[in-house]
Amino acid sequence: MKAVVVEDEILIREGLCDLMKKMFPEIIISGVAGNGQEGLACIVKHRPDLIITDIKMPGMDGLEMLSRMQEKGLSSKVIVLTAYSEFTYAQQAVKLGVCDYVIKPVVVQEFVQTVRKIQNLYEQEQKRTPDGMGSLENIVSSLLYGVSELDEKMEEFLECKYDISKDMPFIELLIYMGENFEAGRKRKRQEIRQLLEQKGLKFCLVDIEYDKTILALLYGYASRQETERWYQSQILFQKRDMREKEISSGMLEVSGAAEIREAYHKLLPCLDWNIVLGDDVLITYPRIADIQTDICIYPVELENQVKVAICVGEKEKIQEVVERFHQYFLNGQIYSPKEIKESYVRFQWSVLNISKEVGCIDYQNIDQKRLLNRVMNAKTKGELRGTFDVLFGYMDVGEKGTEAISLAVKKTQSMIHEFYADGITLNEIADRLNLTQEYLGALFHKELGENFSTYIRNYRLAKAKELLIGTQLKQYEISEKVGYTDAKYFARVFKECVGMSPAEYRKSHR
Repeated sequence: MKAVVVEDEILIREGLCDLMKKMFPEIIISGVAGNGQEGLACIVKHRPDLIITDIKMPGMDGLEMLSRMQEKGLSSKVIVLTAYSEFTYAQQAVKLGVCDYVIKPVVVQEFVQTVRKIQNLYEQEQKRTPDGMGSLENIVSSLLYGVSELDEKMEEFLECKYDISKDMPFIELLIYMGENFEAGRKRKRQEIRQLLEQKGLKFCLVDIEYDKTILALLYGYASRQETERWYQSQILFQKRDMREKEISSGMLEVSGAAEIREAYHKLLPCLDWNIVLGDDVLITYPRIADIQTDICIYPVELENQVKVAICVGEKEKIQEVVERFHQYFLNGQIYSPKEIKESYVRFQWSVLNISKEVGCIDYQNIDQKRLLNRVMNAKTKGELRGTFDVLFGYMDVGEKGTEAISLAVKKTQSMIHEFYADGITLNEIADRLNLTQEYLGALFHKELGENFSTYIRNYRLAKAKELLIGTQLKQYEISEKVGYTDAKYFARVFKECVGMSPAEYRKSHR
């Protein structure tokens, strides 16, 4: 397997090459480049099996390079390096055939896992060579994966052994199983096989593990329209079985085996329409391309409501607002699944950022790539709803952990939380606890890792942030509510600690 690395930052480029050589000695780095133009020349020269490229680069960027590569008829596995501010670019990259992407700054473990996944996919494809031409499933697999092209020898073989002529029409019936794929594909294959045999249809079945789909290729049928109506009725019958939930289907007709691969990649993204129409509807191409959609207006009010709920730590309120967010897209109007997904990304990133500000999320360990991937790859309503489960798994709203802290320090924290707005001092708390100020201060710093004045300042600023985001109170009113009698002094402390003025902070979260 040969690879080319295209990255404008030399330290990152060299680091990736060193990592590849160490972790994947069997992969040959056949070329490196510092921008898209150099990268394209390198790709044309070396014809690599894998391309690792940045998106934003001077001159020709990564997307233009991939587009030019497609125009030249070149095909490779592609991993892009991207920042979350480049989300739109990442979407465009997917359309250009990118297999996966890695978030910058690059995490070694994540990068290695991504390369290994692509390597395994490449090895699977190499096994599906036309040499095993005895099986129709093998032939269809090799065409789907781009390992083989339909040449005269293969056309003759198909006609002689399977009575499939060059321009014979096929129906591609694509069944998407999502998370049910591994556990349920054997049962589903048997079910499809039994249905098609009872109908008297000729077919072959191919599992596409990477996309979690089963492709049934039908041929020798009398009428596409009749076959479509028949299978739609079967879907409605199958949906009585709870195991069929979150399993969706699409159908497309092609003229000749040469179009199988292109048709598959045309049909697969159309299954996103199950998010809008439901998984009891058979998605058919090209009819789905003509569907008229309504304008999708992002629910800003719901975003503001969930921000307030997070700030005040109301877990049930957060869940209630999120449920209303789900229902917002089920109001009888037909929205583009792309716009719905973009709304989910925007809403979840708002939740993530506010939770980080308030301090109720494990931000350091959150798998941001997994969050984005689950939204982008969702093809059913259930999968899209489930993306919030991943996010909530990192959140800890109103359930702060208790650590080994002495009773005196716990009582000190409790008094700070209750009387922070009244200007309570360490000396006053020490008197109430019958301790000396010096002893309590040292104990507080020892157990919490920060002194009393820093702790109460940070607590006041955290409360100020909540009020700035979740209320319309004026700055001087917020200053008083968090224990600062001088609004100017409050503004100065806030800017020194947060890096922006209270007004700028509020504006950045609107």
